[in-house]
Amino acid sequence: MLLKLPQLRIFCALVESGSVVQAAKKMHCVPSNISTRIRELEESLGVALVNRDKQRLTLTPEGRAFYPQAQQLLKQSEECLHFFKPESLKGHLRLGALDVALNSRLQQIMIGFMQQYPDVTVSLSSHSSLPLMDRLLAGEVDMVVVDGPVEHPVLESRLFGPESLCLVTHCASLETFIEHVSQLTLYTFGEHCFYHVLIEDWLAAQQLEARQQCDIESYPLILGAIRQKLGFTVMPRSFIENNDEVKGLYCFPLDTLSSCDIYLVWHRYSASPVEKAFLSMVDQVIPAK
Repeated sequence: MLLKLPQLRIFCALVESGSVVQAAKKMHCVPSNISTRIRELEESLGVALVNRDKQRLTLTPEGRAFYPQAQQLLKQSEECLHFFKPESLKGHLRLGALDVALNSRLQQIMIGFMQQYPDVTVSLSSHSSLPLMDRLLAGEVDMVVVDGPVEHPVLESRLFGPESLCLVTHCASLETFIEHVSQLTLYTFGEHCFYHVLIEDWLAAQQLEARQQCDIESYPLILGAIRQKLGFTVMPRSFIENNDEVKGLYCFPLDTLSSCDIYLVWHRYSASPVEKAFLSMVDQVIPAK
């Protein structure tokens, strides 16, 4: 049988007042209610807590040992009731984002949020869009920053930032690239990379085909291979801009590709104050259009 907080309150009142009658006055109930609740508590614990003497009430050794435990449980229950204070958000916000979305804008939002809400724990993991969406739907993360737009009956999304892709190669012109593409390897960032699908569509539209395709989840390694004239890749323009790792290579915008804008996605029916506060922070940095 489970312990009930009213039983603990009555037991502590009985100990502190010294009699059933005084405990009943303190708890604003009849004396018989005190006696009943104490018996129920003793049955739950399997021990006698009080000595029933008509002259006076005394605690058994078990009762004396249990009294501080009951006080501690009541104190903890009171703390739990006031855990979520209106003026101070508390919680654990789990975010997921594309590697390429970990730019200054997301950093600015997260740092601002952590400064404003220091009692909220924030976790961030990175992956490609499809695994992130699976984790969001499975309840393993609360919000994700992924390729979009996203349409789903239980999800809501908003534009996080415009994005477009660029072809990254050692070739100084598209004409030279087209001439040599059949001898080059297409490097993609993992098997779930959304950009892989887009570049394959672009190559097919140009009636081009790479020598082979390799999944490498490391942009520095991919760029190193391209510098050695082994292959090519596609990268978001926001990742390329002001990125020293791309210096010395050639980047050609692929404006004919489908949109690969970045979206923030969350559960449509979430009522979490923490999530609403994060969305408000996003709106401050990136006003909705």
